[in-house]
Amino acid sequence: MKIKLIYPEWGNFPLKYRRYIHTLGLITIAALTPPEIGLSFTDERIEPVDFDEPADMVAISAMTCQAKRAYDIADRFRAKNIPVVMGGLHPSLMPEESALHADAVVVGEAEGTWENLVQDFVGGSMKKFYKCVERPKMENVSWPRRDLLAGKGYIPMQSMQVSRGCPVNCEFCSVPGLFGTSYRGRPIKEALAELEKMEEYIFFVDDNFHLAKRRSYELFDGMAGMGKKWTGLAPLAAAQDREYVDRLVKSGCWLLYVDVGPWMSASFGEKRAGFTTAEKHLENIQRFHDAGIKLIASFVFGYDYDDKGIFERTVEFAKKTGIEECEFLILTPYPRTRLHDKLEAEGRIIDRDLSRYTTTNVVYRPALMTPDELYEGYIRAWKEFYSKDVIEETDDGLVVKTMSQFPIDPGVFDRMIDERYRPEDKWVESFVRRERLGK
Repeated sequence: MKIKLIYPEWGNFPLKYRRYIHTLGLITIAALTPPEIGLSFTDERIEPVDFDEPADMVAISAMTCQAKRAYDIADRFRAKNIPVVMGGLHPSLMPEESALHADAVVVGEAEGTWENLVQDFVGGSMKKFYKCVERPKMENVSWPRRDLLAGKGYIPMQSMQVSRGCPVNCEFCSVPGLFGTSYRGRPIKEALAELEKMEEYIFFVDDNFHLAKRRSYELFDGMAGMGKKWTGLAPLAAAQDREYVDRLVKSGCWLLYVDVGPWMSASFGEKRAGFTTAEKHLENIQRFHDAGIKLIASFVFGYDYDDKGIFERTVEFAKKTGIEECEFLILTPYPRTRLHDKLEAEGRIIDRDLSRYTTTNVVYRPALMTPDELYEGYIRAWKEFYSKDVIEETDDGLVVKTMSQFPIDPGVFDRMIDERYRPEDKWVESFVRRERLGK
């Protein structure tokens, strides 16, 4: 028996290197699959789907922006009488919709439900829905099947998860719909044991493990001396704790992804209650830089308090801080979020094509500008922050050909050059060679 695992194309995102960072969902599913069942894994972001590959079942994981493509893929396999299972973020939020294109839908986290589904499928009694009734404990979480990633051309940085759930529960975020709002952490000894077996560069995909400082200290102290270099998501406010920053550095943190957008745009001009001021953001950024930690900053445009001057003010701020890399996003009302419900009630959603829910398109009417003004300002921000030599406008959208944040050394470059890329992505190889020669 063989199961084919598919991660669909997700559309254009300006920072092209992001598609070369591997995800964890399907290789975690693979680890939960009985060893006697054969598996193959296709990441359509970097390789085509082989619709003629023999398979007894197809399993597809999808975010909202991938849903339309996921349904197309599912329909093609089902037309060949191959059963399809769907899961992941979007099917968990919209199970009835996904069930129109699948023989079974996994709702919520996979542990405990996937194993039951496979058992039922083998026995010929697979049901339409498999719902995670009780959120799985993080003890003895299966290590992902990273062997399935070999030779696919990913950036040599391995992803890892040490916690699930985020109690912040922002109105625009769909993550609580999958992982909940209660923080659940893996036992640190188990996480450290997995880290010991992983390669040098690590990406923690956790939504916010920095919220539990005591646990984070234990993790950071255990990583000190391992020789790992890692990155992950963090709030800018973490910079205010000097001891915390010191432990970050000792653990091998070289880069943090900080989400500035929801609060930054509100802090320009008058100081709004409940929002951190631009001056405080500058102070926190400087503290990280003083510690030798680089930053990728995320800015979101389109909040109801954003006027037409927000784009220029944001770029000016980003350049002033010396932030190494920025991403600019358009606020997107994902299904089953409070933001979506609000905009739906106000009659402001103007585009329901899920393939456009990529944070690079305007799918609703903003409050203080037109949809065209929001999109044009978003594009202008990318062009004004990055130099012209790394910007390319394509039929699919803007492309920024930079990998400025990746911790470069000759050994990493050699490995990247040896990996295979699609013909249209030869810029990766040329970038690697150019940067290596410049060292």
